Amino acid sequence: MTHPQKKSDALHDDVSQARLNALKAHAVVVKLKEMGLPDTLDDHLARLSTDLGDLWAAGGRLSEQLDLFLAAPPDWGEVGDRMADIKASADHIAWHLDSLEDSLDRIALHAYERATGNSP
Repeated sequence: MTHPQKKSDALHDDVSQARLNALKAHAVVVKLKEMGLPDTLDDHLARLSTDLGDLWAAGGRLSEQLDLFLAAPPDWGEVGDRMADIKASADHIAWHLDSLEDSLDRIALHAYERATGNSP
């Protein structure tokens, strides 16, 4: 049975991480909108910023999971558990990589068009 205080701490950690993800995603939005990204790309910007914020957090989680695996005792059950956690993080990262591809390409194309003067 999970101790109520540990559940509360875990929830607080989850909320704190969600805030950090949102702040990172918002920073992407602010940067690109301040640079003049047109409203016609807002749907792509929303997807891109959310995916980048989540990838940023997932990279940190994956790093922590790898450290936990390397520090774990030489127990095959523990290895299996750590590998399952790493697989879940890798799957999450893969989903976001797939999700952001179109939006990343569209915004990068817009950036290059603006850089070469081929866009309004």
